[in-house]
Amino acid sequence: MVAFAKKWRSAWLPMVMLLSLVMVVASCGGDEPAAPAAESESAAAPTATAVPFVAQTIKFSDQQFESHWINNAIASYIIENGLGHNVETIEMSTPVMQATLPTGEIHVNMEGWQQNIMEWYDEEIAAGNMVDLGMTYEGGPQFFTVPTAFAEEYGIVTIEDMAKPDVKAALADIEDPSKGAFINCVIGWQCAEINRAKLETYGLVPDHYTIISPGSSGAMEAALAGPQKKGEPVFGYYWAPTALMGMFDWTIVEEPAYNAACWEEVGKGRDDPTYLPAEACAYETLPITKLVWAGLEDLAPDVWEVLGKMNVGLQPINVTAAWANENDIQGEWDLAAIYYLQNYEDRWSTWLDAAGVAKVKAALASA
Repeated sequence: MVAFAKKWRSAWLPMVMLLSLVMVVASCGGDEPAAPAAESESAAAPTATAVPFVAQTIKFSDQQFESHWINNAIASYIIENGLGHNVETIEMSTPVMQATLPTGEIHVNMEGWQQNIMEWYDEEIAAGNMVDLGMTYEGGPQFFTVPTAFAEEYGIVTIEDMAKPDVKAALADIEDPSKGAFINCVIGWQCAEINRAKLETYGLVPDHYTIISPGSSGAMEAALAGPQKKGEPVFGYYWAPTALMGMFDWTIVEEPAYNAACWEEVGKGRDDPTYLPAEACAYETLPITKLVWAGLEDLAPDVWEVLGKMNVGLQPINVTAAWANENDIQGEWDLAAIYYLQNYEDRWSTWLDAAGVAKVKAALASA
């Protein structure tokens, strides 16, 4: 028995020693870890988790004029169908927009027209409450205008010509025929006070003209379009892009050229009805830009990014406005948005990523 044990030890001892040596080498050797260890370390590493999408309600100001309706509708269609957020448009005057945009009560104004409210614009931008996200469309001119046939018949070229007795008589105000009628912009718009200050400085008000300020943009358009349809004279304020400017022949009444010192004087008259500016001049023509509440970048960064890329374009808006007028869409501005998106894909497709473009196309296909 002892002999057998000795023989077993002598036979297996070398194998046990060899096995021990292999185990020691495996535990100590090599610079690279074994595959199972690598897999274990990888599994233990933290992984990034996608932030879940949360639909927001994006609030747009609606200051009640044609190009603003079109641009709001285009932006709404893109944001709702391409990004999945909700959009609410809220009717308001310019002063209400000035009070609510910097506080985040509304988020977006698609048409800033900051040349009319430059002091407020500069202050809110500097304070970090509001950001200008760039051009919605190229320069939006504002002007005083008369029908071209009337201008040619009465030799109207400059603002001084509007004080001619025969011109004033042709434009007689119904309630006071001794004065002409001037169709101002809508009550509550900053241009209403700007125009009053300018006309007083030019000496046309109060002696020669009565200022008529309509209560809505529709009433304002009707007051200018009605006489044109009848071949009658009319004198008033308007701007572009608008369908009205494309429907009839108009002549812009020349004013002294814009300059910063002059506009500072006009601004004093706008803010204080008792102040008579030392001089007056034409409106400055600036690009129309998107003014956005600064907090929107955190609330909906995808909307912020799209708005920053969104350049609708002046001529496309003119064409869309004319189409809306010809087809009498009755205020259904989503139809104007669909028309624009169907005809200007080369523009809007650059505002979204591929997935967003596909979603908008799918919505248009079923519209």
